Amino acid sequence: MRIFIAILAVLLLTGLPAGALAQEPLEGIVYGQVINGTEGGGSVGGVAISLITYIDGLLSDTRTAVADSEGIFQFDSINMEHTYLVSARYMDVDYYYPVVFEPDETTAYIEVGVCDTTASDEKIRVGLTRRIINIEEESLLLTEVYWLVNDGDRTYVGTDGVLFFRLPQGAYCFEAPEEMMVDYRLLDDNRVAYLVAFPPGERQLFYSYRLARTDSNELDIAMVINYPTDILELMVEDDGVEVAVSRLAPVEPVVTDTGERYLYFQGQNLSRDEVINVRLSNLSGSGGFPLYILWIIIAVVVAGIAVYVIRRTRKAGTDE
Repeated sequence: MRIFIAILAVLLLTGLPAGALAQEPLEGIVYGQVINGTEGGGSVGGVAISLITYIDGLLSDTRTAVADSEGIFQFDSINMEHTYLVSARYMDVDYYYPVVFEPDETTAYIEVGVCDTTASDEKIRVGLTRRIINIEEESLLLTEVYWLVNDGDRTYVGTDGVLFFRLPQGAYCFEAPEEMMVDYRLLDDNRVAYLVAFPPGERQLFYSYRLARTDSNELDIAMVINYPTDILELMVEDDGVEVAVSRLAPVEPVVTDTGERYLYFQGQNLSRDEVINVRLSNLSGSGGFPLYILWIIIAVVVAGIAVYVIRRTRKAGTDE
């Protein structure tokens, strides 16, 4: 034992690299520049920058710096075994960017894009939305999936909320994925406000709610178009129900990967505040629709929307 202690003392005193005893984590550098994407914006100085550290998926530490007059910032001695986000707060809006180290590189450059803000939603539109109706024994479960687009060069912050969605009369039991519920606020006038600022680009949202069934086994639903919409698709669970709908044309029914069959309707170039009237007749009902299956369907729908938007974007570029 004394021999081991003596050898260890000699190693420490002679400054033998620590790697001879234990492997030191590889250190890197994170640096970048804050750029204002609004027309005429340029680089932005004096912005507070945070480097957020996650270890095994859990928030561990946050380091802060202030960008110089050219918007440049840097963090040294970064443990490359961990996961990082760079955050910048500009005009009371938080922007987040993941840190990615390229293979065999110990430095990572992050261009932090920020924008001026606006309270006008004139540049907000819906590229594609799907509204899904599932028939249950005592109620109808409606799900709305949106692919939203901010075509401007400013971050839309709104007033008393950012995005607003009007639900049909009598809607109740509003629900979104658990991690997103904090981003919504229910209002008294049958509306739902989404509270997160919307930078230029795209955003996907989805939520569900219920409508009570009537004794007559018929139900009229007035669906309001919240924002100018390129394409709206309505899917109604095919449980023997009869569907009459305004402004939308019937399309070939679809069957999901989980085996559910849906009647399918589609409309294009819908104006804001336009109303789609849906009449459901011969509602036979079923034993309920498991929510986990619904989220599977939504995941498939979102993936399908993503493919559609990518193809549409590529086609637009080709046409130009």
